Amino acid sequence: MATSPLLQGSGGRYFADCNEAEVLDRRGAPLLGVARCALDPAGARRLWTLSEAVLADAAGV
Repeated sequence: MATSPLLQGSGGRYFADCNEAEVLDRRGAPLLGVARCALDPAGARRLWTLSEAVLADAAGV
């Protein structure tokens, strides 16, 4: 999947068994699909900013 020319420019998508993963609101078994929160750009930015702050603090910067 990672090298398929059919998916060029299609970043930020999740796949399972060579198919786009279903967006899930609730975790079940088996663990297939992608949680809706994993597709949230605002949440991703918050996580990135928090991660940078934690690492800077750990490094004493």
